[in-house]
Amino acid sequence: MRQITEKTFYQFIKCPNWVYFDACGGEARPHDPLLLTLLEEGLIDEHERTLLTDRPDVAEVTAEDPEQAFQQTLSFMREGRQTIYRGVLLDKHWVGHPDILERVEGRSTFGDYYYVAADIKRAREVRDDFKFQGCFYAELLARIQGTKPTQGYVISPDSKTLPYLIEQFEAQYKLTLDEIESIVAGKRPVHFVTSACKQSPWFSECKQDSHACNELSVLNRVWNEEVLRLEASGITTIDVLASKSVHDLLRICPGLHQGRVEMLRDQAIAIRDHHHIVRRAVNFPAANIEIYFDIESDPLRDFDYLFGAIVVQNGKETYHPFLAEDPTKEGLMWAEFVGFIESHLDAPIYHYGWFETEVVNRFIAKYGCSEIAKEALKRNMIDVIEVIRASVIFPLTFYSLKDIASYIGFEWRTADATGANSVLWVEEWLKNKDKKLIEKILAYNEDDVKATRLVKEWLVKHTL
Repeated sequence: MRQITEKTFYQFIKCPNWVYFDACGGEARPHDPLLLTLLEEGLIDEHERTLLTDRPDVAEVTAEDPEQAFQQTLSFMREGRQTIYRGVLLDKHWVGHPDILERVEGRSTFGDYYYVAADIKRAREVRDDFKFQGCFYAELLARIQGTKPTQGYVISPDSKTLPYLIEQFEAQYKLTLDEIESIVAGKRPVHFVTSACKQSPWFSECKQDSHACNELSVLNRVWNEEVLRLEASGITTIDVLASKSVHDLLRICPGLHQGRVEMLRDQAIAIRDHHHIVRRAVNFPAANIEIYFDIESDPLRDFDYLFGAIVVQNGKETYHPFLAEDPTKEGLMWAEFVGFIESHLDAPIYHYGWFETEVVNRFIAKYGCSEIAKEALKRNMIDVIEVIRASVIFPLTFYSLKDIASYIGFEWRTADATGANSVLWVEEWLKNKDKKLIEKILAYNEDDVKATRLVKEWLVKHTL
């Protein structure tokens, strides 16, 4: 039987068919190790080690073979080492890889102490997928040391320890584990394509199956509960949904809100007809100068290294990159960007998605900002995707910048231009300072802001 690891829970949450295809789909398709660390909200070893420097007794498991690594972990546990880094917990086909095992007071088969598990994550809050992994570690530890930890832990990039109670999540964990065990044994899960499926190496199979079957899950941001209600009422495909009136849908699906029914039906029509639907005109502010803005980050180092902006004035476009060549230069980059904003106080700042706002707010808190620049950022930042959701329905399952901009005809200069690949590029650049790599990253960022501009201008032109 295929192994179940803490990563299996992450994969299940993103796409249950990821677990199925890995177990039963033939040749495995492993991610690049750095990409897998990225997807799981982890940090690179170099950054993790900096979080352990103040611990007085750290034992690192170095064996690569799982059985040998487990025996090395057991040896450290019997010795009572305070902190065990990169330990391995093994029981039959279950294999756990907690970043840290920490000794605490209590009783176990080892003596007057036992171990609890913690994972180092770049997130600054405890998410459900982290709790699943923590419950898995706790169950393995119970089998190995005879004592089950009552708490799990996440360590944030700034060394904060975030605890959570195992028992409060255990029922959900056990239900999920049962589903995973049945999938690994060969049971194909019900298919439901979501944006999370994009992170799976089997995404092309998921997407192809969903579209071939005309599934309701190809609707953008549809909830599983909504699909179940529609299917229970005989609405099982995109074509059937598109053929119904809103009045009929409300009659046969009384549990759905009218606004959602209208949106889902119109999405089905757009996908069936391969054409967008304009719901209302957009209303962007009139301005002589506009800014288009996009941030590039290396989450593996908790490092935001590039603020890219295009200034558009009198039809002329000028690209302004603000680059931090290493994490110690973030503050300097931010100061330069704040100065740039102070010289464009009245310009609307268009960006795509919540990320830019989150990073800007985090940098204001971390590095400070003049009141005039802070007020301008708060007043002028405009999220284009929020405007899209209120004004246009696209015949697309996903509404990422890549999806929308490609639909209206934009092409990135680099064929492998993705956010994930940009992280690999910057990691390589930080190691060898190859000028061609930073030029590639800058071109990718510039294309992102150009795409944002094109989408904004398309909205103005096509929603009149």
